[in-house]
Amino acid sequence: MHRRLAVLLATAISCALLAALVPSAGSATDARTSARQAALSWALDQVGTRERGQTNCSPKIDRWQRDMGLKVPPCRVWCGAFVHQAYKRAGIKLSSRLIDPDRSYDDAIAGRRHLRRISVSSIRPGDIVFYKFRDGVRASHLALARSKPKGGKLDTVEGNTSNAVRLETRGTRYIVLAARVTR
Repeated sequence: MHRRLAVLLATAISCALLAALVPSAGSATDARTSARQAALSWALDQVGTRERGQTNCSPKIDRWQRDMGLKVPPCRVWCGAFVHQAYKRAGIKLSSRLIDPDRSYDDAIAGRRHLRRISVSSIRPGDIVFYKFRDGVRASHLALARSKPKGGKLDTVEGNTSNAVRLETRGTRYIVLAARVTR
């Protein structure tokens, strides 16, 4: 009996040591969190990037749109190209439909093209936030969350805000949809 107990104890200790020495493969949740963090990190490094005048054009912004598979010119409103590029740099290719926040709104609602609708209270850094700043559409602007919502506000990093990539803090009441990127 004592010998069996000693063998079981030795096996348990060996398993514990092995588990401590061998890194886990991680979960799908870990991979998504890592991608959100990588996308956000890249986006924050772009703060200050500007378009030429009010043209929606610059060599860097044009490249982001081309990376979506779009032909440039014409230069387009580029908040979606900014979000697309952030996730591309994190290793996830999102749909070129992000160039139009109203179309990608549909994708998030339906859980298509690597987007899944989440509640505003579930927003985490790196999630995509949809805003409506013009009539006739459900969404007209995209941003990446920099934080969890707090006190009715959300910190974001946004492309094509006053012709540049900028840090913003907006009221959560202006959010029309939030989405998490899936693989």
